[in-house]
Amino acid sequence: MDETFTKTLNATANQALMNENAQENLDADDMIFYNSIRADLDLLTKKPKVQTIHQILDYSKSLR
Repeated sequence: MDETFTKTLNATANQALMNENAQENLDADDMIFYNSIRADLDLLTKKPKVQTIHQILDYSKSLR
């Protein structure tokens, strides 16, 4: 799954009620998929530990 797509859905999830513009931008299939995984998305860690951030950065640097 593309990270940009996930960010778009997470931005929609943070709204109390989706406005009509957001609903028009998502297809029916996308809405069904999003609603099926919304509970799992809410369980994701929103503030990772500092150690996790450093590990990701170290891995990224090692790829150069």
